[in-house]
Amino acid sequence: MAALAILTCRPNSHPFQERHISLTEPIKVGRSVARARPAVNNGIFDCKVLSRNHALLWYENGQFYLQDTKSSNGTFVNNQRLCKGGEESTARDIFSGDLIQFGVDVMENNRRGDKITHGCIISTITLYHPDGREAKPTPFLNTPNLPGITIQSQDLYQLAQYLQEALHREKMLEQKLLTLQQLVHNTQEASESGWQALIDEDKLLSRLEVLENQLHIYSKNHSEDTVRQECVTLQEEKLQYETTAKESLRRVLQEKLDAVTKLSDLERSLSNSEEECGHVKEMCEHAQNELHQLAEKYQEQLAAEKELKDKLQEAEQKLTEETDKAEQEKHELTEKLEQMLQQEQSLSTKVKPGSLTSL
Repeated sequence: MAALAILTCRPNSHPFQERHISLTEPIKVGRSVARARPAVNNGIFDCKVLSRNHALLWYENGQFYLQDTKSSNGTFVNNQRLCKGGEESTARDIFSGDLIQFGVDVMENNRRGDKITHGCIISTITLYHPDGREAKPTPFLNTPNLPGITIQSQDLYQLAQYLQEALHREKMLEQKLLTLQQLVHNTQEASESGWQALIDEDKLLSRLEVLENQLHIYSKNHSEDTVRQECVTLQEEKLQYETTAKESLRRVLQEKLDAVTKLSDLERSLSNSEEECGHVKEMCEHAQNELHQLAEKYQEQLAAEKELKDKLQEAEQKLTEETDKAEQEKHELTEKLEQMLQQEQSLSTKVKPGSLTSL
């Protein structure tokens, strides 16, 4: 079996299908071209911000490596760029659970003057050795002598990633809210312009009605030739007014259509923003809960350590007391032994040799 790398799309990434890449040889990561198209088993992405030869991913001597191959927009591991743009980086060892980013978000203007953002590739990588073991990072905090649990770097790093993503989404929401406010302002201006055009149209119609009344009065008070000439003049003015009114009405309808379109886009953007806000809120709450749990576990381990220290101090105190007691008993026994020796000597001096022979 060969080593395996799985790239999972992050919510803030340019969308792509999850990749399962077999690392039998160094795998190229880059932008799709005519001869290299995206697939579930390669590192080619349909993303404009990637270079054709963006990076290399391979497995060697039990370790996974990633290298930037002179890309324009850079390669990032856990939000750290490997090298400057246009330079080739050194090989960077990576682990399962790392956040891998290829390129950066790029904003450009389209033909209509609107700004379009081209997203980059952001993924969570999962790595497996040829024997099926996951290539996890080494824990940096371990307390084997204390009861409780072990806090690993992956947990804290995942928590930091959640917080960074929440901050990023908060900034994106602020930008979208500013855009929404600008769209609402433009829609209000377009509506005011439409109402003004309708008012002008009403004025033109009223003017036409007044002219028709004047024409009727002139037909009674003037000769037929004069009336005919006046009619021709009025017809020309009427045609001119009607043309102006139709043009104004066309502009009003076009502005109204643009306003309706912008309002629809605004509603969709607002719906997407609310969904993203809800998602960010859930992630923030989840991150806060995890942080609270880690803090509680840390306090529990501190309490256990304090309890062990108290027990150790109590045992040392008991050992000191027992040692003092043993020394005192030894001293007393020594004194008794000396007394018994003195008594034995005194008895020996009192006993005479003649008394022993007589016996």
